[in-house]
Amino acid sequence: MLNKEELTLLLEGKKEDEMKQILAENFGIDWYVPEGPCKAWYAKVFTYCNTCDFEEELSYFFYLVNHYGYLYHICFNHEDTIFLGCTCPCGNKQTILYYSLTNGV
Repeated sequence: MLNKEELTLLLEGKKEDEMKQILAENFGIDWYVPEGPCKAWYAKVFTYCNTCDFEEELSYFFYLVNHYGYLYHICFNHEDTIFLGCTCPCGNKQTILYYSLTNGV
């Protein structure tokens, strides 16, 4: 995964469509929210071995939302965030983040 500095350099000087393509290819981001007052719901799965790994992945996810959400004209709704977690039989832990986005235009 690209660190924040590498991502910033990669996106530097790119057009919005090119930036969206890079985010989609590297992070699976393809946020679309129809115009109007409705919410679009998404889920993001984090798989990790320890809480430090989880905190790092979650922090990076929030970085992406906060720094590149403007490309998609979205607003992240913190109050609608739901976390569900489990431990897999193999010992890895998973947390599913359910979150909603609204149109920020």
